[in-house]
Amino acid sequence: MTIKPPRINDFRQRISWRDVESSQDLKDLIKICIREDLNPQKVRPTWEYDLTSEVCNLLGTGTAQLTCREPLIVCGIQLAHLLIEAFSCDQLEFQSHLDDGVHCEKDQTIGTISGSIKQILAIERTLLNFMQRLSGVATSSGKFVSILDPYGVGLLDTRKTTPGHRLLEKYATSCGGSFNHRLGLFDRILIKDNHLAAAGVDRGDPLMNFLREVKERDKEKLVEVEIDHLSQLPPAMESGVDAVLLDNFTPSDVAKAVEMGNDQLVLEASGGINQKNILEYAQARPHFISSGAPIHNAKWIDIGLDWID
Repeated sequence: MTIKPPRINDFRQRISWRDVESSQDLKDLIKICIREDLNPQKVRPTWEYDLTSEVCNLLGTGTAQLTCREPLIVCGIQLAHLLIEAFSCDQLEFQSHLDDGVHCEKDQTIGTISGSIKQILAIERTLLNFMQRLSGVATSSGKFVSILDPYGVGLLDTRKTTPGHRLLEKYATSCGGSFNHRLGLFDRILIKDNHLAAAGVDRGDPLMNFLREVKERDKEKLVEVEIDHLSQLPPAMESGVDAVLLDNFTPSDVAKAVEMGNDQLVLEASGGINQKNILEYAQARPHFISSGAPIHNAKWIDIGLDWID
């Protein structure tokens, strides 16, 4: 086997806001948000269909600010500009006071929105929904990262995301300091246990030969294989794959795998790892730990829209 440097940098990728804002999926998602709040029966619902503001006869202009009700990592601040455009709120201006990924203390102002009172009230709920959810994911990810950083272990997210919100939620994990694993089934080769079961291979030479053939079919793409037993690691290493996912290993077995791997390929620990046990896994020092918990266990963060003028 030819020993080559592990492709660690291929895992150290983060989604940028530019990736998110140019996504057609996000544009489609915002259209759904508009229809939810502003009359789905209309061909082009806009802020003018806010019934409450209309009957209250709210005229003129005002100013409101987005305020942190608790400490958080900001995420989704640039959505304000997209929502203003999508909701046809051409009489609004938004000024951000903080950037995504920045820690915000309780009672600190994230941004200020000013202009038509009716238009502010029309986009309020959608903007808060996005920011409370995404800031919650970013904040949750940041807590995991703070535990891993002293050990030189990187955090990876997973595909366990809210359907239709994957790009946003993965962007949120990156704002919290996580690296982004594959976006979907199209951008990275990850051979899971069910792939091996379907192919009828388990360990030893059959596993090594199967993985070697996969690697030969696509020499450019990163190839990772999931294993659930230490005995599968040597044939995986011999096959020339780039990375191994250690699925549901104990921390002690992860440490053994790290010693066996000897930095010849990327090792990722995963499976049942959460904030309560992640320190034990960090001490085993795999290159990365992946967990869906920063997303699916994240709580919505309390952010308010406070009227100031």
